[in-house]
Amino acid sequence: MSRADRTALPLAERTAALGRAADLLEGIASDESLGRAREVVERVGGRSALSAEHTVVGFFGATGSGKSSLVNAVVGRDVTRAAVRRPTTSKPVAAIVGEIGSEGLLDWLEVPERHVLDGTGAPLEQAVIAAASPKRGILRRQAAPEGTLPGMILLDLPDMDSVEFANREVVERMTGLVDVIVWVTDPQKYADDVLHRQFVTPFAAHDATTVVVLNQLDRIREADRAGVLASLERLVRLDGLDSAPVLAVSAETKEGVDVLRDRLAAIVAGREASVQRLRADVTAAAVAVRDSAPVGDLPPEVRAGDVKRLTEELSAAARVDAVADAVGKSYRHRAAGQVGWPPLRWIRSLRPDPLRRLGIGQDDQDSTLTHTSMPAPDAATAARASGGVRQFADATSAGAGDVWRGAVRRAARVHEEELPDALDQAIAGADLRARKRAWWWRILDVLQWLALLTAIVGLGWLTLYAVAGYFQLPLPEMMMVDGVGFPLPLPTALIILGLGVGLLLTLAGGTIAALASMAERRRARSLLRERVREVGQKLVVEPVEDVLDLARDTATDLSSAAGEKR
Repeated sequence: MSRADRTALPLAERTAALGRAADLLEGIASDESLGRAREVVERVGGRSALSAEHTVVGFFGATGSGKSSLVNAVVGRDVTRAAVRRPTTSKPVAAIVGEIGSEGLLDWLEVPERHVLDGTGAPLEQAVIAAASPKRGILRRQAAPEGTLPGMILLDLPDMDSVEFANREVVERMTGLVDVIVWVTDPQKYADDVLHRQFVTPFAAHDATTVVVLNQLDRIREADRAGVLASLERLVRLDGLDSAPVLAVSAETKEGVDVLRDRLAAIVAGREASVQRLRADVTAAAVAVRDSAPVGDLPPEVRAGDVKRLTEELSAAARVDAVADAVGKSYRHRAAGQVGWPPLRWIRSLRPDPLRRLGIGQDDQDSTLTHTSMPAPDAATAARASGGVRQFADATSAGAGDVWRGAVRRAARVHEEELPDALDQAIAGADLRARKRAWWWRILDVLQWLALLTAIVGLGWLTLYAVAGYFQLPLPEMMMVDGVGFPLPLPTALIILGLGVGLLLTLAGGTIAALASMAERRRARSLLRERVREVGQKLVVEPVEDVLDLARDTATDLSSAAGEKR
């Protein structure tokens, strides 16, 4: 990624994106990375509110590196104490070019000892003036209009390997506050693990605002200097500082000091070091948060196939098929009461309605019914619900980083205790049309009663003739049915017709009811599965979708904070 790509967004937007991501990822990303991100957001806010015209340059080094002597050499004045007895620096010391506007920044840095170089003609002051002058080489303050000169605060800091905890604490704090880091080492300690592993490597992202200096060049033989400098540069590159300059100087002989001074003055004149440092801090913090919570192949949204499988498992746990079967049987049961042969319909009352046995479709049922009377599910059935939720979470988060897989699983199970009751309520509240009568029931019912009435008329007619014959009462001659090939009394014909039509209507009604009950079963199963899907959507899928949205939003914010183009 090019540097232009990494600095495309304004610092304020990148910082805001980092802050949002840190807040949203609480409990997901590591506490360490989130704490660092919040510190960076706070530091950017604090530094941005202070002088943008001043660049803070911090000299860091181990005991005996000659750091304080080098600071004096670069400044061109004795602003910090350097002596044979080591260590000599216990508190930060500041050399200031451009006093106006520096007070608030120095207070924020907590640097009490301050040396103002304005008007002293110190070499560092002259170098800054020269670097800021539109005509290079004119070392006069008039070279740039008054008020346009950049400011510089050069800090001499305690030794990074000091035995005093307070000194090390100051150094660690200042590594996060200065705009430009100058690592000072010497021929004896330039390969020291403390310098590289504990200080240089963690700041590899600050390549653009880092300078590495090998001091005490005078102590290295002329023939060995190139090799030592090359060795130091190799170590620095291994630390991750790909382009940071590596300079060799001698505070004692002043060899190379002018080059270092001019390099720092040029950085100050560019007025970009502060923003570059803060950008690097934001980038490093964003990358650290992202690395602690890698999204991996987490999908942007829940897949329809995973929701379908979840619905199937929850439907099994809610015993949708059993209820749908009961709906079909209930339909046939109620149909028999309407289209069966009337004299035998009472037999139906000996068997309860299958739906009523489940507490569904009772006469007093209304919209307030919230539970069924189905027996509690056995362990295997209950396990299907939790197993289905777990499978859904695992399928959705497959390929994601561990922390996001955990977040998806937790989200999927956040309503786990509510799920069984919610499924039962969904079944109980479904409109299963338990009391609805089909239009054709009434037609067959009327026909059945007409057929029965016909048979009763015929039976009554025959009974009348039988009684009259018994008592020798005169009656008209029995009416006969013609055209049947044998003598058939009309009353007998009415009985046969009534019973025959009743039997045919019963058979036809049973067949139609069986076919219609299958359709009712399918309708009920579809309705119940949809209600189960809605429960799963609300209690399982939506919490997981919230996590996926969170992952997508924070990934966007972290990419923005890191300065990456998406």
